[in-house]
Parts: sequence; C-alpha cells; structure tokens
Amino acid sequence: MARWNGGRKPVIERNEAGKPNVHRWPMPVDPDTLHDFLADIFQCYWDQLVFGPAVNGAAYEWTCPCAPDLIERDGEFLTIGFNGPHFHLCIGSSAPDPDPAREARMQGLRPAYASLYRTLDGRGAPTSWGFEMRNAAGVSMLTIYFANPFVLPGDQLVGQPDWSRLLMWRDIAYRYLGREPEAFDQTSKGFAHYAAA
Repeated sequence: MARWNGGRKPVIERNEAGKPNVHRWPMPVDPDTLHDFLADIFQCYWDQLVFGPAVNGAAYEWTCPCAPDLIERDGEFLTIGFNGPHFHLCIGSSAPDPDPAREARMQGLRPAYASLYRTLDGRGAPTSWGFEMRNAAGVSMLTIYFANPFVLPGDQLVGQPDWSRLLMWRDIAYRYLGREPEAFDQTSKGFAHYAAA
C-alpha cells in the first residue's frame, strides 16, 4: 500500500476551550485512492467495522452482515455489497463530465475531504479511531469507526479496555501513514471518563 505524503503528523482540532479533541491525518480524495482504501478496509476488516454517515441530527451506525461479495466501481460510484444489502458511494472521477449540467451536479456529490482520525477524551487521551469522508458542502458521506478497545461488538461499553482491539488502527496507521504503534493510544480510561477534565 502506498503511504500518503505528509501523513506522519496530525492536524489537531480543538474544542471551544482550546483543548485538543481530534487528531486528523488528511488523505487524498482522488477516486483511485478512495477505491483502493475502501476496498482494503471492507475486505480486511468487514467484521470489525461500524459505518455510515454522521450528519447533524443523525448518526447511522451499521455493521456488515458478512464479508463483501461485491466491490465494484461504476463511473463515479463505488458499490459495496453483502449478498444483497449494499450501498453506493460517490468517489468521483479523474476527469470532468463532458456534460456541463451533469458536471455541475456531480461537483456537489464528490468527496472534497477525507481523513483518518482519532478522537480524544476530556483529558486528551484517544477514545476512538476511524475514517471520515465529506462532500464539498462539508456533509458527511461516510464515517467508519474502527475496532475500539472500549466497545464490544453490539455496541457494549466495557469497563476494562481490550487493547488488542487497537490492532486494526495500528495496521492501517502503519500501512497508510507510516506510523509505528504508539503507547499514547493506550492512555485513555474509556468513555466513562470522557467528560472528566
């Protein structure tokens, strides 16, 4: 897998009080990169993903019912299917559409921003890891929540973290960002302490 240039240091987002609350590693949004990345993630980690759009007023958190049997690119759309259930996601085109009206419509649907991220608790320690993609209007197209040491399948919070559930993040961070495993990822006490400052 190709590593993204400049991916070693995160962009740090801060809350209203000025405390860091998200680390982001922006990634390219060209169709080939998005296709390869999403195909890799869904093929390798389908049984550990929670995914869907997260928009104002709603967050869809779906799981894959089985390994994908369809990962297909048709024009500007990527389809990922699971023996029937499936979703379509605009990943864009490497060339503008020759029809100006269609090109104008498609510009608003294409991804404009994507990143790998980890969110931080009130003490500045990581509590979740994942991928996010937004369109030109800043609307969520897809959020993928990676396996989490504080959450069991079925969205059950745990008291004692299972740090082996960081293997997915560490693999992706190494292959795509060139980041070695960090002890920092094991510094949070979980969601029960999220609001603590």
